[in-house]
Amino acid sequence: MDTLDKEIVDDKLTQADLIKLMLHNAQHMATRDEVKADITKTEANLRSEISKVEKNLKADISKVDAKLSKVETNLRSEISKVDTNLRAEISKVDTNLRAEISKVETNLRADISKVDAKLSKVETNLRSEISKVDAKFDRIQWLIVATILTILLKDYVFSLLG
Repeated sequence: MDTLDKEIVDDKLTQADLIKLMLHNAQHMATRDEVKADITKTEANLRSEISKVEKNLKADISKVDAKLSKVETNLRSEISKVDTNLRAEISKVDTNLRAEISKVETNLRADISKVDAKLSKVETNLRSEISKVDAKFDRIQWLIVATILTILLKDYVFSLLG
């Protein structure tokens, strides 16, 4: 039997060979109690390993939670610092812009005053020129009236004389 190839099933096996084969297989078989004991032992080992893994996972989760909490606290602190710095910077920019606007307004008012003064001078000069033109026009009108009267009187005097 020892020389038999396990792969080959032969129809010519004798009853003795079959019994030897069955006895050989029986030696490797376990009893029900042995199998139950192995299952129970394996179950206990698995439960113990699962419990260890759960404890390790819970510990790891606690560590990760603590790290996340620390990171969150640090981030909140950094955000608060950035927010404070931004507010201060915005306030500076606002103050500078208001000061610049005030300077521009002051300069514009001064420029407007200069323009008003120049316009006032121009208006005064124009009024003076208009007065001069009006006076010349009045004189020219009187000259025209005097000339017409002179012509009329001359014609009247000549018609009386002649």
